Amino acid sequence: MADGSKIFSLHYQGNRFRNARLPVDVLSDFPAFRDLLVSYAKDEWLRRHSDRQRVPKGFDKSLTFDLVDIEEGSAIPKLEWNRSSAQVNLPGFADEIEEVVEAAYSDIISLIEGQSGRVSALSSEKVRALNRFGAGLRQNERIELSDRQSTKVVFLDAVRRKQLITGARETYQTRFEDIGELIGTLSKSEYDGGITIRTVQYGDIFVPIEATQVREEFDGNLGNEVQFELLVELDSQDQFRRVADVFDIGIVDDELSAALTKCRVRLDELRTLEAGWHDGNGSKVTESALSSAQNFLTKRPSYCGAFRIFPTESGGVLFDFEQGGWDYSVEVSPHGGVEMYGIEIDGSGEIDPENFSAVDDSFLSFFDARMSANG
Repeated sequence: MADGSKIFSLHYQGNRFRNARLPVDVLSDFPAFRDLLVSYAKDEWLRRHSDRQRVPKGFDKSLTFDLVDIEEGSAIPKLEWNRSSAQVNLPGFADEIEEVVEAAYSDIISLIEGQSGRVSALSSEKVRALNRFGAGLRQNERIELSDRQSTKVVFLDAVRRKQLITGARETYQTRFEDIGELIGTLSKSEYDGGITIRTVQYGDIFVPIEATQVREEFDGNLGNEVQFELLVELDSQDQFRRVADVFDIGIVDDELSAALTKCRVRLDELRTLEAGWHDGNGSKVTESALSSAQNFLTKRPSYCGAFRIFPTESGGVLFDFEQGGWDYSVEVSPHGGVEMYGIEIDGSGEIDPENFSAVDDSFLSFFDARMSANG
């Protein structure tokens, strides 16, 4: 390597990553990848030096990485390891550390691919790294890594993460963002506190936060909506175990809450429509359509103020709204599937209909990409 460095590429695939975009909730993947690589590098070092019980002092610091570029296609961040970190912290060992890092990366490839061979059972150190690496991936998103010895490409998605982690232990961690109802507060001491939120997906969950935050933001707000983004621990059957980390949490503000309530009331109105509501035509709006529509409101409440909500003759729900110079439509089918399309208000641009089986991560990623691109 003429430049004295190693470049490792993480190829992010998915709608959110188009045009070299990296949402901030995936940035924690970089230190997690580094920690996983370091863990395997330690294993490789000890294999090479079987007379040692532990790696030398300065080993961890010799593995320093920097984000040096993000290429398109969809988004390909480049992480660089520089030999100088090894030369400073482990003088005389830079060449060997380079070989160790390469072997460690190969072990990660084998781990994700599912080979056995040199890959040992996952230690707690590796599980901790895997619990953070890819935790923000949504449905139909993945991270691709290329085998440096061949043209083979392996990928890590939400399903593969779960398989790897629950294969080594009973639980795994993943991000969970939603809106729920505040049903309880707790202040055990000056620092120890938490709140209980009623959610549709996991029922009542306890979120540990500092007692001062409980008193300042949540006391007196029982029954109000809480918007949150959490790292939750689930078992192999996807049952909730605990909240592992809190990224963002707060009471939904009055204006947004009013808009959300208005949309929910509108859906309740659609529920009361009988067949033939449109001059003798028009099917009754199905519960599947109403459930998907409600899920859409909960997942993207910040747009509730712009939504115009109508029934469709087939028994579905239509959301019309304007954003960034575009007129968008999100149509929920009677079976709960979703179609999104749009036209440019003062131009000739069009978005051909995109179909999704549900209000899932794939649809939300597409929706977010459109909103980000147009305002």
